[in-house]
Amino acid sequence: MPEFTGHRDIRSYLRTVWRWKLLILVLVVGAPGVAYLLERGKPKVYAASTLLAFTAPGSNGNFTVSTGDSVYATGNITAIAQLITTSPIATIAGNLMHPPVDGGSIVGDVTASADPSTNFITISTSAGSPTEAAAIANAFAQALNVNENDVTRGDIQRAITSYRHQLARLTPTNPDYASLRQQLLAAEAALNTPVNGITQLQKATPNYTPTGPHLRRTVELGLVVGILLAVAAVMLLDSADRRLRSPDDLEHFTKLPLLSAIAPSAFTGGLDASPADAEAFQTLRTSLTYFSVDRPVKSVLITSPGEQEGKSTVSVSLALACAHAGLDVILVDADLRRAGATAKLGLRPQVGLGLVLAEQRPPETALIDWQLGPADTGRLRVLAAGSPPPNPSALISSGQMRDLITTLESRSDLVIIDTPAALAVSDAVPLMQSVSGVVLIARVNRSTRDTVRRLQKIIVSAHGHLLGAVATGVTSGPGYQKYSHSYYSASNGGRSRGRRRKRGVQDGAPTSAGDREAASSGTEPVPSLQLASDGPAAVEE
Repeated sequence: MPEFTGHRDIRSYLRTVWRWKLLILVLVVGAPGVAYLLERGKPKVYAASTLLAFTAPGSNGNFTVSTGDSVYATGNITAIAQLITTSPIATIAGNLMHPPVDGGSIVGDVTASADPSTNFITISTSAGSPTEAAAIANAFAQALNVNENDVTRGDIQRAITSYRHQLARLTPTNPDYASLRQQLLAAEAALNTPVNGITQLQKATPNYTPTGPHLRRTVELGLVVGILLAVAAVMLLDSADRRLRSPDDLEHFTKLPLLSAIAPSAFTGGLDASPADAEAFQTLRTSLTYFSVDRPVKSVLITSPGEQEGKSTVSVSLALACAHAGLDVILVDADLRRAGATAKLGLRPQVGLGLVLAEQRPPETALIDWQLGPADTGRLRVLAAGSPPPNPSALISSGQMRDLITTLESRSDLVIIDTPAALAVSDAVPLMQSVSGVVLIARVNRSTRDTVRRLQKIIVSAHGHLLGAVATGVTSGPGYQKYSHSYYSASNGGRSRGRRRKRGVQDGAPTSAGDREAASSGTEPVPSLQLASDGPAAVEE
């Protein structure tokens, strides 16, 4: 049997994106939306700056006293720039404002940078108005100047005090007295006219263009963050999601041939199938024929990991498709607990599989002929489950069941066996080695990888021969598009009916009103596959 392996391509990624489209939409739209709301609520911010130049002490001839160890005396332009944002400077700047303000409330909006190559200092500020920003920048420039004057005057005052102490210990006739006296006079003169090393080259002026909030930049950044969050969330959720999301996932995960992909419309509760749904079951019939050329297929067991995955519908519809194709088919409902296929066909026989096995009756006493259309050359017989026995597992695993399968194989072209969910009950396990092959049913967006893997291991352990897998609940997508109505149009250009007439059930052999009309008119009827209206509600398994 050829082995089919899947691979992730651009369609797989597109299906993943489409699966999580709501989450992606929320993150991609929500992140910039939140950023917009947060940024929009912020007040406008205006900036201003002023340029200062620093002259090192001693460079001016009028300042003859070079004593002192202050930051201004060292001439370190970087240290002076860092001094601007300290509390002493901020306090002076606050007092210089009109009206005065607390320096601590404005220093956080001030930055200063220095250029050692030019001895230039730039003071930049931000505020809620252009004039306030310019006023703060100029105030800090003046505050630096005032601070330098205070520090310089303090250095000069200390020098004067030192000279006076030295002169007090000398007599006028001492050779050093005259020199110290001259330095004292120079220091006193410098104290009255101190040298200012800070010069404001360019005053700050109001700039009426706001520098913030940056609405567009913030929204763009929010969009980038939203995309990154969406990618991360989808990758995390997709890796944590254990469900099978597409037929490709089932084929790739099981390494089995994908025999067919069945749409959700095929599980509406009845047997009325649209042309596209009927074509899916014809594809399944053809796949069983051509994917199993290495061994003849006389009997097929249909099973699934859990309930509500479409197992009974696939069993019944496959049996009808094979019968319409001219095969002699026997459908065995081996689900003695719920009788899914029996309910799907609307049958209520008194004698079923349970009594045939328990009382060793001939199968002919329980087989029911399902009436097909006049143009059909095949035959369909149904061995219903019958009344639920007290020991279904013992009956299904008995030697009589294996002999019954052999007998039915000899009296038909194909035996299709519908069984309970393999992971729910163990009834199907003993039959897996008695049939020609097993078909695994898995429902997209419902079956999980863990349950499918477990069922595969059970089938292999039971020496069953896996023919392939069928994906149910498959919506239209890349590689699995439904046929259009025009494909099924009649040769005269008219459209065929998407739904067929309902069949009635009479004596266990359904007959449609369309067949009777066709017989009287001599025209060929469209085969009807609708469940009887008076039968029990079909159970999708």
